[in-house]
Amino acid sequence: MSGGQGGYMAPAYERRKHERRGYEMPLEYSLSVVEFKKLQKVNSSGTAVDISDEGIGFLTSFPLEPGHILRIKKEADSFQTAMVRWVGKFEEKFRVGVLLYK
Repeated sequence: MSGGQGGYMAPAYERRKHERRGYEMPLEYSLSVVEFKKLQKVNSSGTAVDISDEGIGFLTSFPLEPGHILRIKKEADSFQTAMVRWVGKFEEKFRVGVLLYK
């Protein structure tokens, strides 16, 4: 395995600081992306599948990338900022893990 210190990458369960809990709920988010040299605002949605004290895992059809900064809708006029940490293909969707900013 590669990555981590000295070429060793700890299994995911060893890297986690906080326990994940099942959490199924619709999720709306927005982000800005550069497309054809223009900054575009994208509004999209997904379904949360788990949550921890520092992050959320969810499924979406939009091809997010690690490093994208999201605004996740909490309530009518309330948002939570998050950074995409990892993305994996899951059937016809993407499984995404984000770190929530406090």
